[in-house]
Amino acid sequence: MTRCAEVITVFALMIGASFPVIHLGRPWLAFWLFPYPSERGIWPNFRSPLLWDFFAISTYLTGSTAFLLLPIIPDWALVRDTAMGWRRKLYSVLALGWRGTPRQWHRLESAMHIMAVAIIPVAVSVHTIVSWDFAMAPVPMWHSTVFGPYFVAGAIFSGIAALIIAMAILRKVLHLEDYLTPLHFDNLGKLLLMMCLLWLYFFVAERLTVWYGNETSEMAVYWPIQRGPFAPLFWFMIGCNFLVPFIILSIKQFRTVAGTVVASSTIVVGMWIERFLIVVPPLEHKYLPFAWGTYHPRPVEIIITAGTFAAMALLYLLFVKFVPIISIWELKAGIRQATIVPIPESLLRAPDLIEAGPANSMTPAAESTSSEAI
Repeated sequence: MTRCAEVITVFALMIGASFPVIHLGRPWLAFWLFPYPSERGIWPNFRSPLLWDFFAISTYLTGSTAFLLLPIIPDWALVRDTAMGWRRKLYSVLALGWRGTPRQWHRLESAMHIMAVAIIPVAVSVHTIVSWDFAMAPVPMWHSTVFGPYFVAGAIFSGIAALIIAMAILRKVLHLEDYLTPLHFDNLGKLLLMMCLLWLYFFVAERLTVWYGNETSEMAVYWPIQRGPFAPLFWFMIGCNFLVPFIILSIKQFRTVAGTVVASSTIVVGMWIERFLIVVPPLEHKYLPFAWGTYHPRPVEIIITAGTFAAMALLYLLFVKFVPIISIWELKAGIRQATIVPIPESLLRAPDLIEAGPANSMTPAAESTSSEAI
């Protein structure tokens, strides 16, 4: 599942990183964000959260890309050894000269362990910095200390939901039922249920403190969301993010592949509406009443938003086309543990998959594995 998840992370970051440039209004001036000294008068403003985003997103994208590509190297070597023509040349370049020597395996596993540990604080810090884009601004209902953990929990919450949807689609389209089993969806459903409750905790804490404080400027934003023009979106968000997922995921009989997909779909929709409610109502009702206004999305904004979904789908499909979405070398390494982890029936029916490629391109634990042993 890690490869499916990391692909979502990398492509979402690539798309998200383009939005600060789009929203600059004059994207050809984006180089002003780059932190480098110059005699021509280009000085970045280190007090601007946009510059913080530049550092955070670029660091997270670099780390996530490395974390994604490192475990793919042995699989690219396997494809290289079985491909012909230009594909063999392409995968020879991507495999980086991989031959499966003990020295290469030691370095690869060490690098994977380092990245697995390092990516966690990087992910937490990135989502916290993104929340500071709001919390550092003097806008009603934005200037809150809870935004950091609130955004981190929301990112994990919506990320798990997106992962379940992607896995279900891949399972159905590529016939991966023997690899992505109902047990995987059941366990992810339990994790999603826990994040659902955690999201509710942060949501209630944020709304309760605003209501109890009863500041005029914040209540001018609070009540239009609760019972004003944004109330339908607000209560629909509550149903999508808590009521429907909690009912489905808390009952074991409903925590099936279809059940988790339904819960995840509502969460993805609900979290998008939550971001909309965080951005639009506070900007419509700032501190001074003469600055109040209304907002309606324009065709250009709708097209840009639709384009992000289309770009995500296209990039994901291209990745699945050229890269094994299931880690082959990890699967082969686990075959020796058949007494603990059952072998998928498709592997038993297709011994050629086990014998594909030279033995030295696989993990040492799988070198002695053959179809006769199975």
